[in-house]
Amino acid sequence: MTKFLHVLSGLVIWFLFSALGGALIYANGLRVEEGILGAFYLHDRWYEAMGAGGIMTLLSLLYLITFGVPRPKAKYLSFDSGNGSVSISVSAVRDFVRKLGDEFGALVGIDPKIRAEKDSISIDLDVKIQTGTRIPEFSQALQNRVREGVHDGLGIAEVKEVKVRIQEIVGTPRPSRR
Repeated sequence: MTKFLHVLSGLVIWFLFSALGGALIYANGLRVEEGILGAFYLHDRWYEAMGAGGIMTLLSLLYLITFGVPRPKAKYLSFDSGNGSVSISVSAVRDFVRKLGDEFGALVGIDPKIRAEKDSISIDLDVKIQTGTRIPEFSQALQNRVREGVHDGLGIAEVKEVKVRIQEIVGTPRPSRR
């Protein structure tokens, strides 16, 4: 009910705003001095009234265009668990993978991107690591842990690929021993 009242009040305000803007433009454009529209005619400042009316009309059109723009719906990954269908939001999978990253001390930051495909998912991991981390070993361990965690923890059997992209290496380098 409150959504209906919100929509109704928004439309009433829009109608009044656009009618006032239109009246200002019409009365001052044609220089109407009599009748109801004569109240909107500003003799020596008609150009200001037309400008204000134009702005009001444009704002009401902008409101109408942007009113009710649908918000993107959450995307879900669905699979059959044997006892029925299970759906997990992509954002939940993303949060789960971020928590798996907490297990790695060399990991400074992780930004997972989840791509749902026909019967599987692919995961791209944009990571920041500490200086001195052995990247091949770290990447392989992270890939294995994410694949295992998503399979065991979420029940998603088919993880097509886990890509690790090192975005940044942070920290001060250790002095070399020579």
